[in-house]
Amino acid sequence: MKLRNLFVCARWAILIPSLAAFIFTGCKTRPSTKVQAAKTEGSVRSAPVGGTYCLQSYAQGPPPAGPVHFSYKESESDGTLKDYEGDLLGDNIDSTVHEKRPANDIDREMASDKGLHAPPIVDGFVETNRSLHSTRNDVSGWSMGSGGQVLAFTPWGLFIAKPLVIQVGTENIAGAEAIKYSVDTSQQGQLDKVPMTLAGGLKDYTIKGTAWVDPRQQCILQYDINYEAVAKDGSVKKTHYEGRTTRQ
Repeated sequence: MKLRNLFVCARWAILIPSLAAFIFTGCKTRPSTKVQAAKTEGSVRSAPVGGTYCLQSYAQGPPPAGPVHFSYKESESDGTLKDYEGDLLGDNIDSTVHEKRPANDIDREMASDKGLHAPPIVDGFVETNRSLHSTRNDVSGWSMGSGGQVLAFTPWGLFIAKPLVIQVGTENIAGAEAIKYSVDTSQQGQLDKVPMTLAGGLKDYTIKGTAWVDPRQQCILQYDINYEAVAKDGSVKKTHYEGRTTRQ
């Protein structure tokens, strides 16, 4: 299997049940994947890579010796943004969730009712902030803080289409060596994109960016990914993802 499966595949089965069997053939929740490495003298090397983000891996293991800071962000061309940031320290995860999105009719109706104490609408957007605290002895809360929230703010769902991912070397990230990968679908043909264009009702899409993997934990340490989706009517939606997990 290749790092094209780097981010887990499950979300699309929920969105498009009729395509689940087609998309999930040979796919696991947390796959041990392989990545196409740079070609040297006509040969291709592959390396095993885990299918999780490093906050998930660090939280599932023994309490880390020092604090771990994490930040996962998503921003869209319409002004929508999501930000999940915080710290893992011992048996605790303290984090904040910041979200901003265009207001809809329900938001406007709720905002007009003073008794509901709904978030205010400012310049056409609803913006919220909330704090979260998770402890290891609370199994469901710990799972949400270290897993569910991570998946909600990261680009793992893009990778069910198996974009071209190539190992390009190593790089120092916050004092530790990480394996660097390049992601680029611009060299792929339309047939390679059929699962995702069909599931998303798209004419075309492009995924480009970079990801860094912790070679010891086999998890995604840092990423910077751009996604551009072209709808069948020609309209374009752009989304930028960036995230980082740092041992301090």
